[in-house]
Amino acid sequence: MLRRMRKSWKITAFWIVGALALFFGSMIAGKLENSLGTSDFGIAIAFLVSLVLFLLGGVLWISVAIAVKETSEE
Repeated sequence: MLRRMRKSWKITAFWIVGALALFFGSMIAGKLENSLGTSDFGIAIAFLVSLVLFLLGGVLWISVAIAVKETSEE
């Protein structure tokens, strides 16, 4: 019972961290524009950070889906 509850908290934490990673990745990607005071290098770095956040959020959500499937089969 205690083991199942710990796993439930871990699944919930991964789900929330994944959602936050996707949220911040979309915020960064939504504000990208080439304007006064921004360089091409800065835009590329912001794009790269946004891409990494999207990938991290996706991996976390996929791991949550797998964990939920495994717990429902038990």
